[in-house]
Amino acid sequence: MATARRLIEAQRQYYDMRAPDYVDAGLPSDRRRPGLLGAAAARRLVAELGPHGDVLELACGTGGFTRELVRHAGTLTAVDGSPRMLELNRRRVGVDGVEYVCADLFGWRPERRYDVVFFGFWLSHVPPTHVDSFWSLVESCLRPGGRAGFVDEDDRGARNEHEVSHDGLPTARRTLADGRTFDIVKVFWRPRDLERRLQALGWHAEVRREGRTFLFGTAARTD
Repeated sequence: MATARRLIEAQRQYYDMRAPDYVDAGLPSDRRRPGLLGAAAARRLVAELGPHGDVLELACGTGGFTRELVRHAGTLTAVDGSPRMLELNRRRVGVDGVEYVCADLFGWRPERRYDVVFFGFWLSHVPPTHVDSFWSLVESCLRPGGRAGFVDEDDRGARNEHEVSHDGLPTARRTLADGRTFDIVKVFWRPRDLERRLQALGWHAEVRREGRTFLFGTAARTD
């Protein structure tokens, strides 16, 4: 658990420092090879999810999904652990109605419940030791009958990373534009394995491969 906590803190610091680099397309990738989901694909997948009513986005990042979610949502709350990411998201989305919350998702608890919870490229940053508690958080965020939706990289995305290991935890090494390196949690789920894990936690999930290296999934409680 100590190793997981250290890696969680490292990735929080990394993404806060990385945020300004996202606006400069001329900077080199922080990975072995870029693994980007295009704006058209993001729009299509969010439309397929069909979020409605009160929507919560966890780990909202730079806003690529936020600006699609806000097209569908009655209200949208966007949570991220990086103040710089939130500021970048706010500027890029440019919609006054989004409620932004700066919080560590490994300790945060919602003040209310939502119809839909969405997270893009976040589940792969949840250590295996924290998967159960993360999905308990998702459950606590949802109203009865609510749904979760997510996009991430699947096991094919591993080829884009410099993979390393810390006490058996799957991690990847990322490099900032100034040369500083950080080891962050990076778990590449196979869709069927993720479905089985969620089923064991009391969710009905449908997860499929999307594009060259991505997955798209939805989940709802079975009870």
